Amino acid sequence: MKIIPNFLLITIFLFLSCTSNDAQREFESEAFRDPSGITQVTSQGEVLSIDPDDWRTSPFFQGVIEVKPAYPNPIELGGVIEFEYYVSSVQPVNGLQVVIRDVNGQLSNQIYMSSNNPLPNGVDNFRLDSKSLSPDNSDALARGLHRVFFFDFNQRLISYGDIEVE
Repeated sequence: MKIIPNFLLITIFLFLSCTSNDAQREFESEAFRDPSGITQVTSQGEVLSIDPDDWRTSPFFQGVIEVKPAYPNPIELGGVIEFEYYVSSVQPVNGLQVVIRDVNGQLSNQIYMSSNNPLPNGVDNFRLDSKSLSPDNSDALARGLHRVFFFDFNQRLISYGDIEVE
């Protein structure tokens, strides 16, 4: 009789693992689409309108880390944009890398990195000049819509969102 409960537990675990992996793959597939809109946020961090595709947390990191909408968004060229995230004590997050795509759509421009491994629990933030969203720090490539990706040091996608530079 013990074989059936053990078999049942293993089957349930495998099913949940597959479902979780499928959800993570779907999240990543959605993340790598072209940017399509923004969550509008004031310079004080007040959300004015929500893009349902922005700043979601991946299934793998649900309840572990949350990335708040960047602000202000949209931002004027030359302005400073603030990013904030919250790390819970549920499980450690192995570092943080924030990247954008280059003009060819490749993830290549690292705009921020926290070498804390693991990240400390609680709220943390960082600020960037809007020109850093440009692959070459030029005004021309800084303007427009940019997708920002948050990864851990194991290259697992945590969150993503779109920022518009006017």
